[in-house]
Amino acid sequence: MLTLKSILLIMMLMLVSASYPLHAADAASEQQAAQAALKQSGGGGKVLGVSTEVDNSGRQVFAVKVLSNGRVRVIRIPKS
Repeated sequence: MLTLKSILLIMMLMLVSASYPLHAADAASEQQAAQAALKQSGGGGKVLGVSTEVDNSGRQVFAVKVLSNGRVRVIRIPKS
């Protein structure tokens, strides 16, 4: 049986892991970035657009807009 301490630890781990974004592999092209973003979003979405941005640390990333499960998300894929 789970103790209160165990349950709290599990909940904390779930919250911490949910706060870290998933990172896909680097992409060399918009097409590769779109494929990586679709895979990251579960594979059943639709790519609405891809653009190139500079993130907060100065790295270039592809910003892929994906429609999945009725929601639009922007998934950032590092540019290689």
